[in-house]
Amino acid sequence: MTDSVAPISSTLTGGGKEEVRAATLKPYFLRIRAERGDRAATSMALEAGIDESIIHDETSWVSADRAKRALRKIAQELGPEALRTRGVFGSHPEVLGSYVRMLRTAKNARDAYGYLAANAAESTRLGEWELLANATSPLRMTFKPRDTGEAGGSANGDDLLCAARIGELASLPSFWGDPEAGVAHPSCLARGDDACVYDVTLARHRGLWALAPLWGASTGAAAGLIFGLVGGWPSASLAAALGGAFGATGSYAHARRQSDARARVFERNRIAALERNLELKGTASATPGDLAGHVLGGKYKIGKKLGSGGIGVVYAAEHVSLGHEVAIKVLRGAAATDGSEIARLRREAQVQVHVDHPNIARVLDLDQMPDGSIYVVMERLIGRSLADKLGREGLITPAFAVPCFVGVCAALAAAHAKGVVHRDLKPGNVFLCEDGSSKVLDFGMSKLTSAESLTQAGYTLGTPEYMAPEQCIGAPVEARTDVYALGVLMYEALTGELPIASASRRELLELHQRKTPSAMRDRRPDLALPAALDHAIMRCLRKKLEDRPSGADELGQMLAAIPIEGLPLAYPPGTPRKRGANVRA
Repeated sequence: MTDSVAPISSTLTGGGKEEVRAATLKPYFLRIRAERGDRAATSMALEAGIDESIIHDETSWVSADRAKRALRKIAQELGPEALRTRGVFGSHPEVLGSYVRMLRTAKNARDAYGYLAANAAESTRLGEWELLANATSPLRMTFKPRDTGEAGGSANGDDLLCAARIGELASLPSFWGDPEAGVAHPSCLARGDDACVYDVTLARHRGLWALAPLWGASTGAAAGLIFGLVGGWPSASLAAALGGAFGATGSYAHARRQSDARARVFERNRIAALERNLELKGTASATPGDLAGHVLGGKYKIGKKLGSGGIGVVYAAEHVSLGHEVAIKVLRGAAATDGSEIARLRREAQVQVHVDHPNIARVLDLDQMPDGSIYVVMERLIGRSLADKLGREGLITPAFAVPCFVGVCAALAAAHAKGVVHRDLKPGNVFLCEDGSSKVLDFGMSKLTSAESLTQAGYTLGTPEYMAPEQCIGAPVEARTDVYALGVLMYEALTGELPIASASRRELLELHQRKTPSAMRDRRPDLALPAALDHAIMRCLRKKLEDRPSGADELGQMLAAIPIEGLPLAYPPGTPRKRGANVRA
């Protein structure tokens, strides 16, 4: 194989123990545990002379001799070919602790092999890796035994360790949601060669984008042929052009969805690796739950926990000098040490300071704890979220909804005027205050249209049930993207049902691009919803940007013009939450 780039390699000197990371064995023990139970996995580890605690910690080291004994028993139990593929266990959360640095560094699967070659000492003390690669050929990974002064080391020539290396090389693409790589093995230490050579073939995702013109041409040719036989060549030309356009667009959209899905899998694995790393270090339990009674920054005494989400906890607190109450949001777990989550929390604070409006929760301070974790101090809001109200009552009346959503429109209009798109509007991010006002929360995922996004282009960010068609495919977002999300939110709040629903995230993203939901008055004729309100919300749900209200300002004016005098603020008990249901509200 001829390569035009210099190899990437690591260097290991002689001396020291011949060991491998427990991560080399962990995926196979996880499979045995899944298929035959904890007792079988523990028994096999003990029979191989491996302490059970070492297997639980994939970052620990196992001697080469014990690793070989374990691999031999695994091969006997699962079959000789089992070592060459890790399957779903290759990216299992309990394996990822040893790959946390790789997942912070590598942008794609090809980068992962480069990282492995440059940092072999993180996974093995038996030898070193070298990578030769160019854009057109398979990756060539060469494993060379280190010089121990003992005929190349006692671990050399073992086909079990070689098979385990194949398993690791094949599994790396799974961190990005890709199929396992194909691994050819032309040279092997076990066959007397000087090194083990592995040719790694990855799935060619770029080909999906390149196929768009081909699919377009094929579709166009087929349509042209059909119409040429039926309606003559003028019709055939038009049909070929339209067919080609539809074919290319469909191929492009399919490739975009696949790219988005891969990005989401990688993000999930990256966060799981961070969480696992903290767990293994014994720091995962040091969450903000331990902060009650503490004084942050010498100013804020932490009180009770108000709520928590996937990455943060919100506490009630009191300013020790001034005595006023505030709310403090602190990152927790892996998010507390993850750069992207810290950046999002900073973005939330900066946006909410930048956009000063009574319908947006005010940010008062941003600071760090002694361990480096950051926290945001916000105004203390008394009331509950719209999500909580809907969870308890199922739906709200037009008389309650209109003033609430007029306030949300005012908040969004103020943000849009500053070039800020929220991007994650949902019931949990709308707060209903006791004084009757509504406030928009959580601008952590927002995008300043004049600044760089926190995420790569083409990555879908948000909650899929509320995402506009353009957001579903990772296209640029703007003010009318938030208008669509608010339309979904209002539809759900007033009918008790989402306008578009699916158990599959992928199908949900597709439906938002092509399905037109039924009007609210058709969905819930029993509720006597005002026609003007139905019309305004259904306009928000149009697929094309230009068909929606021009912005939150226009939508707010449409809502404010709807007469609600005399309408009830709450439905009587027994009102069905959903169509055809008889569930007490």
